[in-house]
Amino acid sequence: MLGTTGRIAAVVLAAALVATAAPAQAAPSSLVSAGPGILVADGAAVDVPVTFVCDTDPALITAIPVVQLTQRVSDGRIAGGGGNDQLACTKKAQTVKIRVIPNLMAFNEGAAAASVLLQTCSAQFQCTHVIIHTEIMLTSPAQTGLPPQR
Repeated sequence: MLGTTGRIAAVVLAAALVATAAPAQAAPSSLVSAGPGILVADGAAVDVPVTFVCDTDPALITAIPVVQLTQRVSDGRIAGGGGNDQLACTKKAQTVKIRVIPNLMAFNEGAAAASVLLQTCSAQFQCTHVIIHTEIMLTSPAQTGLPPQR
């Protein structure tokens, strides 16, 4: 049986454990959509619109969307590259254009495999992320009705 001093020590220990427990992680934000990609400078880059919503947790202040593309371009060769951006979380749907720069070979019109990651972080660098793997179409600006971007 614990005496008064033992009970107080047990309560203090329990309180210390609760106080030092890791803070709860916010629910991850959601990726709403990605693509289609618009070719820039004949495939020297691709602009990919990414739409996302930051979690409603007020502690989340930064959103970092990342896009990685791979595409079979010719004779089994693969064009690939990535891009990212950093934005303030608004807690509303946000759309950002991510410019993907290929590593070696230019992208072509057609299907490409895309991995899209969204990382959201608090001021204390507590971060969560969500990732989707999908296929998007890459098209020239003329096919979208948009003027070529320079």
